[in-house]
Amino acid sequence: MLALLTTAFVGCSKEDYDPSVGPQAYYPESALAVSDVSVSTAGAPTTVSLSDYIDEDGNIIKDSLLVGVAAVNDGAMPLNTIMEAEIEFSRDANFTEFAKIDAYKIGEDGRITVNPKVLQDAYFEGITKNPSKVTLYIRTVLYTVTDGSSKAIIGKPGDNYFDVHTLEFTPLNKVTIAPAYYIVGGPNDWAQSAANRTIKFQHSDEDVYIDPVFTVVFDAAGGDTWFAIGDDEACDAIAAGDWNQLYGIVGGDNEAKEGKLERRSKMGSDNTFKVAAGAKKIRVTINMMEGTFKVEAVNISANYYLIGGHLDWAASAASKEQKFSHSDKDVFDDPIFTYILEGNGGTGDIWFAFGDDEACDAIGNSDWNQLFGHVGDMALSGSFDRRTVLGADNSFNVDGQAKFYRITIDALNKTYVITPLDFDPFIYFIGATDGWTNAEQKLALTDESGIYTGYLYCADPNGWGNEFKFQKVPGDWGTEINSGHMTGGITGDFADGGGNFKATAGEGVYYVTLNMANMSISATKIEYMGVTGSHCDWNEGTQMTWNSTDYCYELTGVTVNAGNWKFRANGLTDPNWTINLGGNINDLVGGGDNISTVGTTIKLYPTRKTSDKIYCTVE
Repeated sequence: MLALLTTAFVGCSKEDYDPSVGPQAYYPESALAVSDVSVSTAGAPTTVSLSDYIDEDGNIIKDSLLVGVAAVNDGAMPLNTIMEAEIEFSRDANFTEFAKIDAYKIGEDGRITVNPKVLQDAYFEGITKNPSKVTLYIRTVLYTVTDGSSKAIIGKPGDNYFDVHTLEFTPLNKVTIAPAYYIVGGPNDWAQSAANRTIKFQHSDEDVYIDPVFTVVFDAAGGDTWFAIGDDEACDAIAAGDWNQLYGIVGGDNEAKEGKLERRSKMGSDNTFKVAAGAKKIRVTINMMEGTFKVEAVNISANYYLIGGHLDWAASAASKEQKFSHSDKDVFDDPIFTYILEGNGGTGDIWFAFGDDEACDAIGNSDWNQLFGHVGDMALSGSFDRRTVLGADNSFNVDGQAKFYRITIDALNKTYVITPLDFDPFIYFIGATDGWTNAEQKLALTDESGIYTGYLYCADPNGWGNEFKFQKVPGDWGTEINSGHMTGGITGDFADGGGNFKATAGEGVYYVTLNMANMSISATKIEYMGVTGSHCDWNEGTQMTWNSTDYCYELTGVTVNAGNWKFRANGLTDPNWTINLGGNINDLVGGGDNISTVGTTIKLYPTRKTSDKIYCTVE
């Protein structure tokens, strides 16, 4: 026979458990067997809305929520022993994410109840702040305590859960976060911008209650820029003539850079945002869990320069010779700038800052405070700002041990990344040409600063699309280099194929330059490969034929003169000899010397598929 019992219910920290295996044996197993204990949900609600337990002001309406009733077989409870319980609840049946709360008894009838406010707080802090209705899975873990101190768990991990049941649960709606927010007004007509949702805030892929931060960057108006913030509810209300659902500034300081935001309907006034004339772009960040905003005028300079490094600081600012590289796009379309800093073999830290033209010119007037430094402690990635804002120098430094360091700055978001670079000798091509199985063609490191060059045969024999990627280690997709990595741009006869690179000029051999320092790639299709020299007055040369089986260019029946010939690509359209090969026939290099070996049958192997070198045979 089961008997109700007097129990004291207490909680236990999350660290006591591994959710993949259940409660851990931090406590010995109790002498009270699982078979002697039960927890019944008779009388416990199956649907709970916390608004029935807690009012809008946070006051308790009902002070307890029944979870279950514990009972033990007659005579099974050891002397001087009581039971304690803790409750776990989760949104999934496997309890892959769960929270725990303290439980306590009411009276001496074994009832397990929880304080509704404790349940609310544990749910929001332990699982999610989303106030939507959800199915909660609930289970109870029981312990015995003998003589007030000797604690033991009832059952072994995996078989000590009591009364696993579900509850339709609706938390108290503390905060409502919409899935999307928009700028209303700004550079656009207010009504039209609301109707068209023209300027939308960006957000991560996380649930908005896990990540409540939304960000947008938009063009400033010609003069002062006035705007408000709205969700879909507010935009729909505007169409009906109601502008009071928009969000404005709590306190009414239109030009506040940070503060609280609230709906106009609650504030009783418009309290519109304003950014004074002079800004090119405006960045707005809102945290809808906290109900806060931050407004920034964004001005990106056309140029940035490394100051210091291996050079005198003042001299490098004056000369502006250490210029960051940038694509040919508008800086607001592409705010990424890159500089490659050479290491020093680890002989000492290398210190530097960076600045724009304004900062460099200020240094000429002995003002060093316009330079940019790191926010917080020095790290290889983080945020930056002007020294005037930081109130300190906060110069950057690296240990100098890497061969090179790639310094990348995002001038729009004011973030930086410093990447030590020690380059592998080869980068391997893998793609449709070889059925995505053989990474044999390769580019070679031809400049220690991270530049790889070579020739690649790109084809699509299976109709999959003339696309490809690279690997640092052949066959290892963990070392993949794809088009998404090319923050420095893809130019020439290659393009972004949506993750893959795409050979846009069709099947053929391409001369490729891959810069792994600034993450850019360019390609030129070889439309004509010729053998040129004194035998043809050094014109475009005698055209060779591509052999796609042996991966080589072939030419027979030509008579070349010793020391007076080489290979020339696209001679008909490239009078500058941009792509040519010469030197030792076993190790041909771009722009190399004239070739001395003579014969009448010449084969050129440019793709490094069968050798680490570009080579030719002459017979």
